[in-house]
Amino acid sequence: MQKIIDTISDSPIKYGAILGVVMVLILGVGIAYSRWDAPLGPALDLPTATSVVTETSPPTETSALPTDTPGVMVSATPTDLPQPTLTPTIEPMCGGPPQMTILIAGVASDGYLFGLADAVRVARVDFQTGKVQVVAVPRDLWVDIPAVADHGVTEGKLNQAYFYGTEGMGFFDGSGYGSGLLAQTLQEEFGLHVDHYLAVNLHAFRNIVDGIGGVDVYLPEPVYTKWFGEPKLFKKAGSHHLDGKEAEKIVRARIDIGDYGRINNQTIVLKAIAAKMISPSGVKNLPDIVSRLINYTLTDLSPSDVSKLLCLAEKVDPREDVTYKPIPDSMTEGEWVMDEYQGYNVYALTYNEEELRELFRNFQQGLWP
Repeated sequence: MQKIIDTISDSPIKYGAILGVVMVLILGVGIAYSRWDAPLGPALDLPTATSVVTETSPPTETSALPTDTPGVMVSATPTDLPQPTLTPTIEPMCGGPPQMTILIAGVASDGYLFGLADAVRVARVDFQTGKVQVVAVPRDLWVDIPAVADHGVTEGKLNQAYFYGTEGMGFFDGSGYGSGLLAQTLQEEFGLHVDHYLAVNLHAFRNIVDGIGGVDVYLPEPVYTKWFGEPKLFKKAGSHHLDGKEAEKIVRARIDIGDYGRINNQTIVLKAIAAKMISPSGVKNLPDIVSRLINYTLTDLSPSDVSKLLCLAEKVDPREDVTYKPIPDSMTEGEWVMDEYQGYNVYALTYNEEELRELFRNFQQGLWP
């Protein structure tokens, strides 16, 4: 194992195939209990993003679209409408599917029995183009929450959808517990379908950051935490090296910056983690990192899926090929909403549902961001 790692670290960043071999060795324990292609956790019993996009076909009939001239309509042909970016003539890299969409939940707890999803990201991985698009979905979106009405819950913040689905709450009878109800909420509210999920709790997050020796970040604005109910400066604006506990405080802090400010800081830390993991020093720690991922995260990715993703990571330039975007803040509006289940008003983000559905439709087809 060490010989393999030394070989990797002495070569340029072109080690995706070797990473796949390393993954086979590292995942030996997991494979003993699970087939190579079997999910590591409960699979989602929902239509997947891949099936939805693959089955999408251009309309065969023309429809009327508005023009700039009052009273005049034009016929819409299939080429006028957004088309999926899947290109059958391009062979997907690393033996992967044309695309893979992964729901990532950052759970505000040291365990998975309970917890709110205080970070919600959806990653679209394109194995044909080698592009990765990561969209941050605000946790404060006010949504209809399906499948748990029998327990008195019909709506709430997006991060509560994960909470009401957790095993500890016992509200949700579907697959995937918190990630499953979160995925079903995104599907029914916005038409967003995912292939897989990955839930990372605070314990896992700290361990992953510490496993790569911490991360280097530049913070454009100071970060404050709460101390006896009052703001307290945690990090000044500027460059910092963060260990796991410090990184946790950065990604959770939202004093004076709100949910969108926290999303921006989360993106800074996520970029730093990605860059560190594919660096020579990060690769040296690969066995420890993957061990921590297996032991501390919940996912329905299979060992085969993980191997394909690691193979693709070798071919991706994190600065050029990975795009991080939040839902535009212009598409949401903050207001106080009555939470009927909790019995009091909460501050949430409201929106035009059709606008967000269109945004996610474009994301699903690789047209945005």
